[in-house]
Amino acid sequence: MSALKILVCGDVRGKFDQVFGRVRKLQSKGNDFSMLLCVGDFFSDSVEAKSSWLEYLNGTKKCPITTFILGPNNENVESYFADSADCGGELCENITYLGKKGIFTGTSGLKIAYLSGVESNDPTNTSFNVDDIKVLSSQLGSDNADYKGIDILMTSSWPKGIHTYGNSPSNEKCKSCGSELLAQLAKTCKPRYHFAGMEGINYERLPYRNHTVLAEPSRHVTRFIALGHAANSEKQKYLYAFLMTPMPQAEDLNTQPPDTTQSPYDVDKANKIPVLISNNSATADQYRWNMDMNRGQKRKSQNNNHNQPERKHSRPQDWSCWFCLGGEKVEKHLVASVGDLCYVAMAKGGLSPDHVLILPIAHHSSSNDLPEDTMLEVTRYKDALRSAFKHQERDCVFFERNYRTDHMQIQVVPLPKGVTSDTVKKSFIELAATNADRHGNPSPLDFAQLPARTDLKQVLGKGIPFFHVELPDGTRLLHRIQRFFPLQFGREALCSAPLLNAPNRVDWRSCDIPRDQESEHTKKFREFFKKFDVTMADDE
Repeated sequence: MSALKILVCGDVRGKFDQVFGRVRKLQSKGNDFSMLLCVGDFFSDSVEAKSSWLEYLNGTKKCPITTFILGPNNENVESYFADSADCGGELCENITYLGKKGIFTGTSGLKIAYLSGVESNDPTNTSFNVDDIKVLSSQLGSDNADYKGIDILMTSSWPKGIHTYGNSPSNEKCKSCGSELLAQLAKTCKPRYHFAGMEGINYERLPYRNHTVLAEPSRHVTRFIALGHAANSEKQKYLYAFLMTPMPQAEDLNTQPPDTTQSPYDVDKANKIPVLISNNSATADQYRWNMDMNRGQKRKSQNNNHNQPERKHSRPQDWSCWFCLGGEKVEKHLVASVGDLCYVAMAKGGLSPDHVLILPIAHHSSSNDLPEDTMLEVTRYKDALRSAFKHQERDCVFFERNYRTDHMQIQVVPLPKGVTSDTVKKSFIELAATNADRHGNPSPLDFAQLPARTDLKQVLGKGIPFFHVELPDGTRLLHRIQRFFPLQFGREALCSAPLLNAPNRVDWRSCDIPRDQESEHTKKFREFFKKFDVTMADDE
């Protein structure tokens, strides 16, 4: 089945018109969302909020999308739920209260676990306790040996210690906020996505594993995302759009993104530094190239991002760079999508009309140089592009050359239908084996296949030149560049007969087209990609 496009909102707090107005605007751009999920406080006890809600109750106004909300977190708004306090029910057209706790399964097979309220020892309509956690865990069957997990977990509160081993939230108080019971629930129910609100900030944690490496079978990762209050003055993100294929139909479910961390709930390992490959292991010795640059060189930190990881250094744009989005040289007619920290642009002299690049907005030389939050957005773009091409029954290849380039570019090249990852891998390996140096002498290139879940930063020192390619099945090949490297290597491998069969397109300069044709390609790609471009939820 095709992926569902889902929209999630933080604390609405009675700002129904503002939120539903944003939803209508997104819908008008062609976004066909399956549902809207709301976490945190949906209602407010203000006079304005109560008056606004009456208009939806009596049908004067209508919610534009099927919406599911959580229950009250404080007694001031209990009256909104008077007729459905515990078991849930439809509050008005298109707005359904899920209930205090439980599991919602859609017709698509999408499974959502939810828990309303805040942690408390006292059983009330606005709180949960250890008994609620036990009941919900039992309903999920999380103790069963064949339990695999759920698609989404919705809670109002944060789980305690969610930042452990990951990037830090922008507000220091959030490091100590949250519920121990929710941490236990999240650990046992293993959601693919966990959404929460209430703290008033946007925090997208790096994905974390739900298994112990080498000790347990591989499982899917969890992405925790906290959203801000609706229409907040601090410009904290409060809407999040994403694509999801329900777990029973999902392919490559256990793929581990390169920025995956240890679970924040591994309390038995709380005093250990989380690494994906041990420095002492044979695997690490095989793949780690100890070529670190001078660690004494430091950059000034600009701590302006709302989702700032610990010890992260941000970098300004280079106005003379061809690829810094704010620079005077960037060809803006090629820009197809702009996120918070990255953007997608059409490739100059592309291998096909939908050959694109993923680039950071700020000036970073390679993916090995990216801050964590920028890498997270790169991953989101990659996922969206995979889904877009998959909709056409095509796969795509990602490759990056960190050699004789100043600004990171991840090339994204769609493949013809039916081309397998094995065929792509063979093309790259065979071309590497026949490589010659500048003088025509044989100079084969050695490629290592990276172990799953390996971050480039684990095997490459900062500033080391490299070529990296990611195949449709997740296989990743890496070559550490030591001497001469052919600049068109990636294009040449893809132009081989079994792949694109386009030997005349190896050099991008021979594929250059007039500006008006480039603009037309950009326009067509925007139209094709807009249903998958999750950054559109950030548009005002």
